[in-house]
Amino acid sequence: MKLTSRAAVTAGTAAVIALALAPTAEANWSSSISAASVSFESRRWSDELYSQVKFTGCTTDGPKSTDVQMWRDISLQPDDSYDNKTFTACFDGGTSNGEWTDLGSGMKNVYFKIMKIGGSTFGPQLSVNSVSVDTTKADG
Repeated sequence: MKLTSRAAVTAGTAAVIALALAPTAEANWSSSISAASVSFESRRWSDELYSQVKFTGCTTDGPKSTDVQMWRDISLQPDDSYDNKTFTACFDGGTSNGEWTDLGSGMKNVYFKIMKIGGSTFGPQLSVNSVSVDTTKADG
């Protein structure tokens, strides 16, 4: 394995570990992503009706887009998936926004996953200066 490939794998693994070890949030939260690869999973949170994910200040070493999908973590079973959203505005100085509604009653362990970066399922990495999750719009 080349040194640059090994460094990329190490950096991507560190990004995944950092958010995977974060405690479960019960509602709104903010964070960042550094050098994540496809299949990166956010920390988990609880919600029932609505979750909004915003990315601001995205950078990548590939084409400027990323696909984000909402999931529900189910113990000892395959996770449930919801709609996929393609984020592009965050690469051009704006904020990309994805909203998911009707997530089901008593939803716990909701998370988002990076499905593609620059249209690819392998290769490029993604960094995001500001990631925010808002669960209040439809719940209040």
